[in-house]
Amino acid sequence: MEIDIPKISSELLKDIEKIFNSFEKLSIAVFGDVMLDEYLVGDSNRISPEAPVPVVKIEKTYYTAGGAANTAMNIKKLGLCRVKIFSIVGEDQTADRIEEIMRNSGIETNFIRESKRNTPKKTRVIARGQQVLRIDSESTERAKAESISKILKEFYSDKFDIVVFSDYAKGNITQELNDIISRSKSVCDPKPQNIRIFHGAYMILPNEKEAREIFQLLFPDSAEKIMMEKILEKLGVKKIVITQGEKGMLFLSSEKFFHVPALAKEVYDVTGAGDTVSSVFALCEGSGLEDEKTSVLSSIAASIKVLHRGTYTPTRKEIIAALKQLQNQNYTNKT
Repeated sequence: MEIDIPKISSELLKDIEKIFNSFEKLSIAVFGDVMLDEYLVGDSNRISPEAPVPVVKIEKTYYTAGGAANTAMNIKKLGLCRVKIFSIVGEDQTADRIEEIMRNSGIETNFIRESKRNTPKKTRVIARGQQVLRIDSESTERAKAESISKILKEFYSDKFDIVVFSDYAKGNITQELNDIISRSKSVCDPKPQNIRIFHGAYMILPNEKEAREIFQLLFPDSAEKIMMEKILEKLGVKKIVITQGEKGMLFLSSEKFFHVPALAKEVYDVTGAGDTVSSVFALCEGSGLEDEKTSVLSSIAASIKVLHRGTYTPTRKEIIAALKQLQNQNYTNKT
């Protein structure tokens, strides 16, 4: 089933301030693998005599929050609500920078430090507007049981409306978290190798590539709905959202199945788009918004994000402007 984008956009626009206000009453926890995105920006006008690679003269360095930290940033900036992030990190400068970004953004942190863990950092070298190199530094081994126990103790001493799980397979998401996943209103972005941990989740949001790996799904024909129904039953989840890039997204629950066409006119950088979608779903689920409206809002937010380099949080003003455009446009399924 294809949903009516102009109609839903018009309804959303009518109630958008009320929806935004409802976000602000929420308390949301974020679990997962935090990362630091480092950008080294400069110029290049020659090739190295040592090897056939460009020589980049660095002119500017800046940092942004990635992974679960980006999800927390999206929730905080768009929701203006209470956000607390739980993560197991290293005893390093990378974790210090992430924690500083979180606190400067008004996000509460519960970072448990492990001396032999490297907090994930992705360093991108940019020359003349183009990325010429990416260097990853990280640990992927499972977090220590002692660290997980400390995280759980802190979580259970608090109260949250929604719990978001941002899994990048860097060791933070373990089987011990399944009790929270299955008992809370959890919005989960799982990695294929960890899918059993998410049994009983309220909602999972894999992208199309992850869905193929997790569920051995192929999406060329109408069989996708039947397969998604089997997934729903096997995993014991309430809702599944599969993001499909330029094809939009699929939504399935026990009551409904529908497709949301892609709303992005241009795509500049998809980095962090999945985090944006998860964040909007978390806010809307917490406020009780209908599934169709939630899906459209998430798609709008993603279409704004992909216009920007690196991680980016759409603003309320940008979302309102997009809604005004969409209510006057016709969208058909182009897939």
